[in-house]
Amino acid sequence: MEIWKDIDWEKFHFLRAEYLWYGLPVAIIILLCIFLYGESNAWKKHIAKHLQPYVIQKGTTWKSRLVYLFILLLFAIGFIGFLGPTWSEKKAPAKKVASKLVIALDLSQSMLTTDVSPNRLERAKFKINDFLDANPRAETALIVFAASTHTVIPFTTDYKIISDNLDGLQPHMMPQRGTGFRMLLQKLDTLFVNNKAPGKILLFTDDLDGIDPPALSALVQEHNVALNIYPMATPTGGHVPSFYNHKVALKDNGKVVNSALQADKVNALRGIEGITVVDMTLDKSDVTLLAEDISDHLIFEEKPKNEDEDWEDKGYLLVIPLMVLFLFCFRKGWSLLGVVLLVSLSSCTSDNPESKDKDNTEAFQYKDLWYTKAYQAQQEYDTKDYLAAAEGFKDPMRKGVSYYKGGNYVKAKQAFQQDSTASGQYNLGLTYVKLGDLEQAHAVFESVVKNNPEMAQAQQNLTSLEEAMAKQSGMSVDESEVEEDKPNAKNKKNDSMEDLSGGGQKATKKDMEKERAEEEAATGKRKGKELDELPDDFKSGKGAIPKNILMRKVDDDPALFLTRKFKYQVKKQQVDVEKTQTSW
Repeated sequence: MEIWKDIDWEKFHFLRAEYLWYGLPVAIIILLCIFLYGESNAWKKHIAKHLQPYVIQKGTTWKSRLVYLFILLLFAIGFIGFLGPTWSEKKAPAKKVASKLVIALDLSQSMLTTDVSPNRLERAKFKINDFLDANPRAETALIVFAASTHTVIPFTTDYKIISDNLDGLQPHMMPQRGTGFRMLLQKLDTLFVNNKAPGKILLFTDDLDGIDPPALSALVQEHNVALNIYPMATPTGGHVPSFYNHKVALKDNGKVVNSALQADKVNALRGIEGITVVDMTLDKSDVTLLAEDISDHLIFEEKPKNEDEDWEDKGYLLVIPLMVLFLFCFRKGWSLLGVVLLVSLSSCTSDNPESKDKDNTEAFQYKDLWYTKAYQAQQEYDTKDYLAAAEGFKDPMRKGVSYYKGGNYVKAKQAFQQDSTASGQYNLGLTYVKLGDLEQAHAVFESVVKNNPEMAQAQQNLTSLEEAMAKQSGMSVDESEVEEDKPNAKNKKNDSMEDLSGGGQKATKKDMEKERAEEEAATGKRKGKELDELPDDFKSGKGAIPKNILMRKVDDDPALFLTRKFKYQVKKQQVDVEKTQTSW
């Protein structure tokens, strides 16, 4: 067999070698049994030699010796199989884990220094937004720090939430002033506890003087993270603005406070493994390259805890010779042996790729004797090898689901198109959504809902899909329906090339109010944010809102909420405050 030629004798070992000594007493017992069995036949010596040919059957001696040999051989083969011979590592799919990313932003007073235009803090925000726009794909958390460290956004892949909260961050939001790196390192330590994949940290700060390099090195090595530091200061530096008037320089003991980049600290940090001090560029190329690198190295395979799990136990291969030898224990063993050998030889296939037809995907294999193709495909599906399972499934539903989970949405679509059941068409709609073909998905879900009204989930997906398509067109579903039924507002057309007012003449306040009312009448809606007083048809006390009012979400600055949150956390001692040497 070809498998014996593939044995790597350099890697050959036993998985259960500690049981090797157990075979010695068993072998001694077998030998004693054979010896005692030979002693039981000593009566043959007492028969006269001229009578022995007529009393003792010829050939019994070599047969008995052959039986002894078979017994020893069976024991040896079975015991070797029990010890677990192996020479190749397992190819089972390893558990995949995703890398996580933490963005730490310095909110100390010195970040408002204007040596970096427009100031250090705003430039850091620009860099973070450019980084998120490049889509690193990793789960990202945003934290801010001064004398205390606080979480703004926990781990998420919704970068828009991070950007919305990032814009309003200012130093005055922090409960205590200063730059506390010790509290920052404690927070990072908790965020990367039990970290299974290499993590990433982006640190935006202008104060490298307070960083403890040994503590940073310990964090990087202990949690297997890569730290990228963006120094937001220049070597020449600038005056730190006052806390209450940013146009006036901050003074400490009568001296103007100046903040600059320390070159010796930069060189010291660059010498630590796992820490990179990034040279900031004027464009977004630096953060774009970093985002692409994180995206390309996002998924990692988790190593198994037990090293023996990496090796494949080949002891099962010795079952075949054991079966062959057991056949001799039965009458007419040679006939049975011939049948088994004939079946075994007919099921053997060559492993030479040149002898295989590339288009022959149904090649017979040894495991086909015991498992059906569907069962083999289900085993691959259970091990999350979805693409391999899809090749084995014949049922369009199972094949489509496997392709869908494996990420091959094109083949999943082809499989679901062959399934005319309601579930198959429902999955086809989901596949069209993954492919970005919302119109086809809408048509499929609409057909499913029409033919199967009891499928509530299909109706929900159809509604969500209509809302998504309406957002792409710039209006809500209700607004689009109203505009189909009512005429548009008759605004005046500007025919003059010189007058840009919109109506060829200056609009009066009365005209503006008239056209505004006309516009509201065309849509049949009055915006809740634009109402100066309650409408006449609003009934107090019933908790209902008139149907002709479309309430819009009122944009509120999250900075106020975060300011109160940070102060509350410090007040309740949920967050520790570090006593810093400086307050800026």
